[in-house]
Amino acid sequence: MKLSSRRIIELTKELVRIKSVVGTEEENRVSEKLYEVLSALPYYKEHPEDLFFVENLEDPHHRKSLMAVLQGQKEENRNAVVLIGHIDTVGISDYGALSPYATEPDFLPDKLKELDLPEAVQKDLESGAYLFGRGVLDMKSGVSMIAHLLETASESLSDFSGNLVACFVSDEEGNSRGMLSCVPKLVELKNKENFHYTVALDTDYTSTRTLHDRNRYLYAGTVGKLMPSFYIVGKETHVGDPFGGLDANELASELVRKINLNVALSDESMGEVTVPPVTLRQRDLKPEYSVQTNRDAEVYFNYATHGITPEKVLAQLKKEAEESFQSVITKLQSQYDVFTERMHLPKGTLPWKVLVMTYEELFLEVERTFKDLSGHMNAYAEKLLSQGITDEREVSMHMAKELTKISGRKDPLMLLYFSPPYYPHMAVTGETEVEKKLLNLLEGFTEESGPHPVVFRKFYPYISDLSYFSLPEQEAVDALKKNMPGFSISYKLPLEEIRNLSLPVANIGPYGFDAHQYTERIEIEYSFEKLPPIFLDTVLGLLEK
Repeated sequence: MKLSSRRIIELTKELVRIKSVVGTEEENRVSEKLYEVLSALPYYKEHPEDLFFVENLEDPHHRKSLMAVLQGQKEENRNAVVLIGHIDTVGISDYGALSPYATEPDFLPDKLKELDLPEAVQKDLESGAYLFGRGVLDMKSGVSMIAHLLETASESLSDFSGNLVACFVSDEEGNSRGMLSCVPKLVELKNKENFHYTVALDTDYTSTRTLHDRNRYLYAGTVGKLMPSFYIVGKETHVGDPFGGLDANELASELVRKINLNVALSDESMGEVTVPPVTLRQRDLKPEYSVQTNRDAEVYFNYATHGITPEKVLAQLKKEAEESFQSVITKLQSQYDVFTERMHLPKGTLPWKVLVMTYEELFLEVERTFKDLSGHMNAYAEKLLSQGITDEREVSMHMAKELTKISGRKDPLMLLYFSPPYYPHMAVTGETEVEKKLLNLLEGFTEESGPHPVVFRKFYPYISDLSYFSLPEQEAVDALKKNMPGFSISYKLPLEEIRNLSLPVANIGPYGFDAHQYTERIEIEYSFEKLPPIFLDTVLGLLEK
């Protein structure tokens, strides 16, 4: 059994030519194309029930994913490998005038030659060793490799032992509605067909880890993601009396300065270190122009995890926030002292005090005097949704604002909570026989010599749908739920089904550069020639009885 690099390239180009920007119904065109390709195979003509669409749950864009089951006939073997790949891409506006060619991999290179490109990109373009285009790397090449595996295995079912369950999912670049909608279907299939899922394999892209990294990577496990957020309340004042207030923007800016890209906050586990926290949004919430200083603001961060729990993240960032708050107060007092001295006016102590609370802490405080606070907050979340506020992060922020308002607190405050989405991390430790087999397989493909060593590492470093195949301990999930406003109303996770799966995960994906940039490109030799045999041998090894 062998995979054809030519066929994978052909499929990749076909899928890239289909524009499928996340958050649009265009995503359905890719799932429909894959259905067209796979339904033509004799296996699916004989077993049409094994190829079906999965509608995204509560999706305003009415998108759908595609699931494909293939059952080998060599022997009675209920082992099954779950294969996942996402069919959406980020937008194409970054291509500018070349946007019409962003999804045309055969024509885009000639158009790129007309631009003044970075030196490394220019070199790769001239080499002819790369394919360029939106989604060529992230991740229609990986999707094509999975689809071709189904094609190839279906041609020799009598020699194929075990089962494949492929999920071609939408919305991965957004809120992972595709994967989250497929998770219950995976549990249903497991029970119906008596499958023994061994592992979940993704074929998402890989790239350099640092600027001068020569390695190609195989990964077991995956990074997780939390979105610690702050609703910040200051004290408004007229700009002519700036020391009479406390600007929420200054509190937010100092918080960002202290947390953003602070490597001391990177999470480390099993010798692997996450990227540090990164600011994803900082904005004030004043709706109009006026000469009143800003009263409130919001900030949220991408926080990558390998082992740290939500509870520990809250404790860690609460401390950082308290120090940031104090830094602002100290600076303001210093500037006020200078100002009063230069104005020949009496000195005095500004009234501001550090106050940082978690959402759960404030909730418990308010609950002591507010009857049925949970019911009120849930009803408020439903009201926000009915008003057309459907972004889960917006709902969480407005709920944090509402809780602050009904608390009656008038002093400046930083309220710390989690915004959606949540991606659990998953470590493959080798504790089970399947994990040992997975680690041995991947370690067996490593190559230390040559210009581009193939290296095995723990934790796939990019946020992906691999997170939804296992959960941490219940205590960690509970801490998350208590500090994520809108959980179970505006943001839902199939927690029981995810825990039912509880699978080790791995990523065996193509290699290239500049995902999410107009210079996105995939290295042909590694991705289409060297990688497919590694992928195939891993799948076959994990299907063995």
